[in-house]
Amino acid sequence: MQRNLKLRLRIVVIVLIAAAAGFGGGVALASQPQMEGALRALMSAQNELERVTMNKGGHAARARALVAKAIAEVQSGIEFGRSQGY
Repeated sequence: MQRNLKLRLRIVVIVLIAAAAGFGGGVALASQPQMEGALRALMSAQNELERVTMNKGGHAARARALVAKAIAEVQSGIEFGRSQGY
């Protein structure tokens, strides 16, 4: 179970880095499939983190907070893109 959590946390970090790179690069997406895919992946990660029964020295709680923040950022990015017609 601990190995599975580590793998999922690595996936979360990769998704966060990818989302940050997309925001930093100012990439405009016509239909935003990457942003929507990132949102789905983050929501899946959030669901898994909610099921974690031990806090793992505070890391699980921090991961949940980071994923929640990433979800909010991706949603804001999608809304911005829609408002700009991309």
